[in-house]
Amino acid sequence: MSIEPVTNPPISKASAKTRHRLLEAARAEFSEKGLECATTRSIAERAGCNEVTLFRHFDSKQKLLSSVVQETSEEFRLICNCSGNMSGDLMEDLLHYGQAYNDSTERCQGMIRTLIGEGSRRPNLCKELIGDVLEPFHRSLSHYLQTQIQAGKVRADLDTAVFAEIFTSALMGSMLRRSSGLSVLNKENGYQDVVRLMAHGISS
Repeated sequence: MSIEPVTNPPISKASAKTRHRLLEAARAEFSEKGLECATTRSIAERAGCNEVTLFRHFDSKQKLLSSVVQETSEEFRLICNCSGNMSGDLMEDLLHYGQAYNDSTERCQGMIRTLIGEGSRRPNLCKELIGDVLEPFHRSLSHYLQTQIQAGKVRADLDTAVFAEIFTSALMGSMLRRSSGLSVLNKENGYQDVVRLMAHGISS
């Protein structure tokens, strides 16, 4: 199943609020019940409207799901944006990257969990939210580490692209375990322990 971009004409403020409620209700419903068990009726009830209104905005459950994934992906990108100036201190800057990524995954964890579970049946949806959305973050982190190698602060043999992949994988795994109560790391700031350990490992 592929995701087609969802475009919408200008709408009134009242209609925009209804659309937002439907998207939030759908995100919660998909996160709690999975993609198959969530129904348009329950989503509409959760949003305080009826199915006719839902279909007027989104036409179908599939288009609603596509809109939820696209909006969630955009939120993830915005929170995860690390294009600002860095201090030059490796630990401080990696903690900045780590916090941005951790905040993003915590905000979107319901949909992330759902799409991990649905990954084999809906690979394109999973790729949209969990794969493609990370590319700008990986590129930014890899470029930053290359500058740190040139400055002599990071080991010269480090493959920065590989590190970026491992960095986000470790942080996502940590977030999923901590939010499930399965980790010995602190639920609120345990990501910092992950970042510090990885920073020590690549310091020159």
